[in-house]
Amino acid sequence: MRIATVRILESERLEDLSVRRLAKEVRVAPANFYNHYGSLNDLLLEIAVEHFQVLREQIAHIRRTSAHRTDALKRIAFYWVDLGRTRSELYRLMFGYLPDAYAHHDYRLAAGAALEDLMELIYGYRVFTLTDDCDPNDVETLEKKVQVGYGLYAMLCGLSSLCIAHAPIGPFSGSKNPREDTATFLDGVLDAFIKGDMARVLNAKEPGD
Repeated sequence: MRIATVRILESERLEDLSVRRLAKEVRVAPANFYNHYGSLNDLLLEIAVEHFQVLREQIAHIRRTSAHRTDALKRIAFYWVDLGRTRSELYRLMFGYLPDAYAHHDYRLAAGAALEDLMELIYGYRVFTLTDDCDPNDVETLEKKVQVGYGLYAMLCGLSSLCIAHAPIGPFSGSKNPREDTATFLDGVLDAFIKGDMARVLNAKEPGD
């Protein structure tokens, strides 16, 4: 049923998903669903956990195949935002659709582990371990340990949400090559922080001064 659910979410919204709709997709009686899952949310959480693992595998692959951490960070940023742009409902499921998701042990660990992997890439060492049971919503703790890294995480989530909020007329919808334009845009945004462009903009004088 996980595969069928992901297939449905390629073209339909999470709000429209129901046990009846899923049962129709896999051609079983709705009652059969409850032989496998206690609720629809249980299934959705399982899918989210599975795709956080996919995200972790992508982060690991990108780290192995990048010349340096800056290159890896840009590639991961593109993967992250492009996931929101092209698979918006799956992205929403992973990042915030279910308000009580962090009460689910497996989801909490999977989401936390993906954040830990991202922080390790940025800082060059393992800031967190799985035993920390890291919660991306625990801003007070994260700010003390990974202020810059958490800011980047928030930026990636914000850019992804921007693409989703304005779909199908998102920021790159009119482009002939939206993937390439997304990558170029992200390169520029990240360079503003990596190369110190933000500081120069803030300290620059107004024209004519």
